[in-house]
Amino acid sequence: MLNKRLLTVSDSVIRGEAAADIGADHGLLALFLLEKGIVPWVIASEVKEGPFERLRQAVEKSTFYERIELRLGNGLEVLQPGEVATVIVAGMGGDNIAEILSRKWSHSASYRKFIFQPMSKAEVLRRELSQQGWPILEEKLLEEQQRIYLILSSCPGDIPYELTPLELDLGPIILRCDNPLKKRFLVDSLRKYRRVYQGLMQSKGIIQANSLEEYEKKIKTLEEIIHAS
Repeated sequence: MLNKRLLTVSDSVIRGEAAADIGADHGLLALFLLEKGIVPWVIASEVKEGPFERLRQAVEKSTFYERIELRLGNGLEVLQPGEVATVIVAGMGGDNIAEILSRKWSHSASYRKFIFQPMSKAEVLRRELSQQGWPILEEKLLEEQQRIYLILSSCPGDIPYELTPLELDLGPIILRCDNPLKKRFLVDSLRKYRRVYQGLMQSKGIIQANSLEEYEKKIKTLEEIIHAS
């Protein structure tokens, strides 16, 4: 059985075309995509020998092993340009995902769709996507083991756009959506902003006026959004 995060990822995969799971862990998502007939074949990768060997052992026990190609390597370097339609990068920090994409944007842009599940620093990933001109297609919130997770999908583009500080942090689609978890997510974020703001106010070092002003604006805007919802 897949956890909620991987099930949500599977919903966004382009059906009927090959996919790649970068950092595939035990290959559960790759096997699920094949079992349900979502894709015809999958490339599953790991960057280190130990995790790669665990992935290999798990896949070889499956009846779908002939339709999963295992590759050892770093990020998108394991793929040929345009080799798959969907690339999945889940369970990493948003800064690490952004670094993988930016190693060679022309290579990254050869795939039709990316599905990301950043564990942290989603704002770094959103900033890279917006500066490169890659549109954000979906942002989904889900709860698992009392924690809220984000699934974000994007595709190659070439028209850079700007996101507000609040959109970078919380997501432009999430701020407009009607997700049942939205209010809780926003309230939790507001609490974090207030803690940071109080820390800046109480700092014994040199207070950065710009940082204080930025958090004041975020807090005020987020309060208005929460009260209106």
